[in-house]
Amino acid sequence: MGFNLPFPLGFVTGKMPVPQKSFPEKPVPQEFKLSVGWASCPPLNNWLQILQLFRFNQLRRFWSIALIALTLSIALFSTLLGSPTTAAQKPNILAFTALQQRGSEIKNSLFTVNATSLARRELAPNIDVSYTLVWSSKGDRLAFVSGDTDIYTVNSDGSGLTKQFAGESCKASNFEIAWFPNSKKLIFARSCDGFTSDSPGSQSLYTIDIFGIKGTKLVRNLEVGGQPAKTEISSPFYLSPDGEQVAFVKDKNIYKMNADGSGMTKLTKSSGEYTSGGSELVWSPDRAKIAFLSGTYPQQQVYTINADGTNLKNLTNNPQNQVYNVKLFWSPDSSRIAYYQGKTGDLSGDEQDIWAIDLNSGTAKNLTQKPGNYDALSWSPDGKLIACATGDFNQQKLYTINANGDKLNQLAPRLGMSGISELAWSSDSQQIAFAFNEITGDKSNLYVINRNGLEFAKLTNDKDLNAGTPVWQPQ
Repeated sequence: MGFNLPFPLGFVTGKMPVPQKSFPEKPVPQEFKLSVGWASCPPLNNWLQILQLFRFNQLRRFWSIALIALTLSIALFSTLLGSPTTAAQKPNILAFTALQQRGSEIKNSLFTVNATSLARRELAPNIDVSYTLVWSSKGDRLAFVSGDTDIYTVNSDGSGLTKQFAGESCKASNFEIAWFPNSKKLIFARSCDGFTSDSPGSQSLYTIDIFGIKGTKLVRNLEVGGQPAKTEISSPFYLSPDGEQVAFVKDKNIYKMNADGSGMTKLTKSSGEYTSGGSELVWSPDRAKIAFLSGTYPQQQVYTINADGTNLKNLTNNPQNQVYNVKLFWSPDSSRIAYYQGKTGDLSGDEQDIWAIDLNSGTAKNLTQKPGNYDALSWSPDGKLIACATGDFNQQKLYTINANGDKLNQLAPRLGMSGISELAWSSDSQQIAFAFNEITGDKSNLYVINRNGLEFAKLTNDKDLNAGTPVWQPQ
């Protein structure tokens, strides 16, 4: 918006040039003379007269209008240049478990904590909580396991605590849980070993409608192992991120099916070793691919296959490729896979590096270039950094790595850490939460640190609390 000042700019700055030549006067309209009292205000010949003009009552209205117009122009200009108004950010909330002693009783409790204000809330005071915690995609509910047998849900404010599944005790019970996108339905897989070497174990798949009349539904229960050996399934069920599909290994082939048990499809065309060494099937975040290790541990190759069974690819294609830690980690945009690669012949895990494969180019890159014992790998949600712990379990260091491998940055070097088991990024990729056993003490505390490592905060410091399993509430 343009604005014409009623006087030259030099008047404002105090550097008004002296006129070098005169100009013919233009006739002044009679209407203007009458409006400003021209008879009492003859033509102005110098700037001193202009300054005196401010005292004239006849021009007060003119200057008031000019000042108002200038103020409005500045306000409009500032608004156009200013940053747009954004909705208020939800507070950064973490859920975590903590082993707690109350009198003679020891139980695992469930808490949330505000990473800024440190305000803490216990969500299930009378329940012994296991380590599986899963937020709904909207962040309004939390699902968790209790006693290795039951599943509960609770609202983020601690209300609505409900037992959704009551299971029987079994040997080596393990749960995997996923929320459907509407935050009203759960799918979970439970694995159990046989109580004896002769009795089979089981892999069970359930869905839970937490508000509907359908309640909990058993989708499949398949037996594995025992004598004579059951071959209905040879791996756990691996859930897609949205809970709509599951993948598993059966008869040395990879299968998938829908969450309701329909549409079972064999994805691989030939049998293979797909779960050797405890390796898993890992869905990409966009649910379009499944990554897995193939071969006999530890000489295994990294593969991907499309969720419809097409485009099987060997991404490493190196007969000497050796893994120690068999986990695979998708980048948030599903374009890369990070993994631990060991040095040939090293079975101790002390000479690993972190590698990443770019699925678009097909190239693999050593990101760390510093052989060591790496653990707790975690991608930032923006895909720009990878956080990890390195070193002996009793004396660890925390690092971030640029996703292209050009920088390795140690965080909080003064903290004496041990026992880091899990790193959790905040939704905005700005903070990392982690729990570790302090070398100077005998308990585990929860910390949060900025991605640049410059600031960190201790979220727990209770004498009777051993914190772990941090999980950020989705924003």
